[in-house]
Amino acid sequence: MDGQHRFWQRALRFLSLGIPSGNVPSALADGEHSFQQEMWLRTLRKEQQKKQIDMSMSLDEVTFMIIDMETTGFSPQHGDEILAMAAAKTVRGAVKETYYTLVCPEKAIPPHISALTGITAKDVQYAPRLHEVLRSFLSFISGGVMIGYHIGHDLSFLNHFLWTYYRTKWTARFLDMQPIAEMVRHRPFPSLDAALQYYGISCEKRHTADGDVQAMAELWARLLQELKNKNIETLYDLYSALSKR
Repeated sequence: MDGQHRFWQRALRFLSLGIPSGNVPSALADGEHSFQQEMWLRTLRKEQQKKQIDMSMSLDEVTFMIIDMETTGFSPQHGDEILAMAAAKTVRGAVKETYYTLVCPEKAIPPHISALTGITAKDVQYAPRLHEVLRSFLSFISGGVMIGYHIGHDLSFLNHFLWTYYRTKWTARFLDMQPIAEMVRHRPFPSLDAALQYYGISCEKRHTADGDVQAMAELWARLLQELKNKNIETLYDLYSALSKR
């Protein structure tokens, strides 16, 4: 009876956090783990409830978090997973701090992915699982505007994991570099490679999360200058210009 009582006490705590009842049993596999999950969720909610970024802020004052992930495929809904995550905290186009980690997937890495990214089973053998590093990653990228190239890919994996295990999503403000580059140059840039080639930016570690973030940081610094040249000086100006494409 005492065990059952403790179970429902933990269940009610999860429901108070907005976790659907259908997800409670798996989240409550054991008391210690469920308590850690509960505290992590509270931290996540606090991060999401931070002060909204003022749209009138100058682009020079905004912290932009450049992110990139390497994955085993394109569809988290079909079992593809995150292999590596990287981010760079930038202000005025300058990198202030970086984050990088390999992630050990649940399934084997497909050979063609290892050939593309250089990440092998041996590399991730002792790497942490995604749930072990996600809190530190989210804490790093919180408080700024996320930006990346085809960032929808990265967000789809991030939010799939958060929704599957915690029934929540990361709702921070974000931007995609692709439409920004196409807007300032009036030409298509279907891939990061195309944009890097146009701007003459080299990327020695292409298709690695940290290498791509480094290249994107240089690209973003160039784009910021071009935005200023077009009198796009605030977040409002930028979102307004993108809405007119």
